Amino acid sequence: MRKNASMRERTVLFLISRLGALFILLVGITWRLQILGNENVHGVWARGKNVIYAFWHGRLLVLCYSHRRQNIHIMVSEHRDGEIIARIIRLLGFVPVRGSTTRGGLKALFQIAGRIGTGKDVAITPDGPKGPRWRVQPGVIALAQRTGMPIIPAANGVSFGKIVLSWDRFVIPMPFSRVAVLLGSPIYVPRKICGEDVEAKRVELEKALQELTHKADNLFQKTRIR
Repeated sequence: MRKNASMRERTVLFLISRLGALFILLVGITWRLQILGNENVHGVWARGKNVIYAFWHGRLLVLCYSHRRQNIHIMVSEHRDGEIIARIIRLLGFVPVRGSTTRGGLKALFQIAGRIGTGKDVAITPDGPKGPRWRVQPGVIALAQRTGMPIIPAANGVSFGKIVLSWDRFVIPMPFSRVAVLLGSPIYVPRKICGEDVEAKRVELEKALQELTHKADNLFQKTRIR
């Protein structure tokens, strides 16, 4: 938040963030939630490493509930809307780290990697903060290379939800909807990698996320998204 923000702006942010977190908790309690692929994460943890969860910007809401209170460090845009998101996810037990896969480039990502340190899982929306939708930006590959942490593709599907008409087609599951979270196989990025190999890893992650998202959406034969 701006240091010179008015009392009115501070009050509005305070109320919106708390109402947003409360909404996610109350609606999430009603979901019939299942998480598939947890063994992919546990296998990495068993080797003493942490993970970078990568998921599309439009599928953020479900994961805010399914992975709450795990002290996951999540990259949040430095744009104005990012302040609201940062406050909401902090209330849900995440640690927001302000930055972007596009704004500030690799320098910002390296600074974020240094702030995260060791022993923390990380989450990032590689098509954020403004798209293109379902297009992985190379920053997440650089982050995995810098930290040595594998990337876990993550997706979710719902049986009944609403799509917001925004660039990311943000999905909001309705109360009592069936919700599935899918966690894919880890993608490792060698520290010594450059050029065409970086692009190959970017394409690998993009393809994995697209396929996992389609799989999640197809889990429910009578999916209703308005």
